Amino acid sequence: LDPNRSTELHPFLRHQRALPLSPGERVEVRIEILPSSTLFRAGESLVLRVQGTELPGAGGIGHILGVNAGSHIVHVGGATPSHLILPVIPQ
Repeated sequence: LDPNRSTELHPFLRHQRALPLSPGERVEVRIEILPSSTLFRAGESLVLRVQGTELPGAGGIGHILGVNAGSHIVHVGGATPSHLILPVIPQ
């Protein structure tokens, strides 16, 4: 994570080197969500899916496939709080 180029809404990841983890090791992860423009109407909902691969048909965004293999456990709540930051543009 590049602290000089990152903001709360846009973590800038350098991708300069691999940082292997030991099995069971917990680390904080900041995941960038690419900008989009979506209008949500009353009663609609937003679903967040965390996965280790590109979305089918999305065309990829330059990640090296097959590098991040294995099972991943996402811990949320309690001792490992999580949050999702969504910017809101008023009408």
